Amino acid sequence: MKLYVALILAAVLLSACSTNKTASTTNAEPASSSQPSGPQAAAPQTTIGTPVELLYEGITPDKANISYKIKVNTDKPIDEVHLALKEMDSKGKVVESTDIVWQNIVGSTRRPIEKGKIYEDQTPLDPAAIKAECSLKEVIFKDGARWSPK
Repeated sequence: MKLYVALILAAVLLSACSTNKTASTTNAEPASSSQPSGPQAAAPQTTIGTPVELLYEGITPDKANISYKIKVNTDKPIDEVHLALKEMDSKGKVVESTDIVWQNIVGSTRRPIEKGKIYEDQTPLDPAAIKAECSLKEVIFKDGARWSPK
């Protein structure tokens, strides 16, 4: 069942990549300084000492997405960044657990992921979720090498 949900989510994200920047694989613009506010906003969490840093900003004010930034710290060409998303209901029960594959795609054109840049993005939430946690899972480089936090 989780495989079907993941495949459906991937299809939705791919079909939305040319419409706006709410799909998990779209956005080439450096991040702005705005952060979500309200009771659902989380304090930014940073994964330090890595090829990339994940700055998770929590649930957006409209409660439809999570917001995060990916900061690139390495010169080694990156193919994609994998994130783990856990969505929970009001009782803390996990509603959905999803892997997010982030790539720098603008419109339908894949662009390089460049050192020193910060990419801002959002990923849709399950409507039943009121809390979400997002963490860095893995970085895949163009040469096929992989890095994951310990």
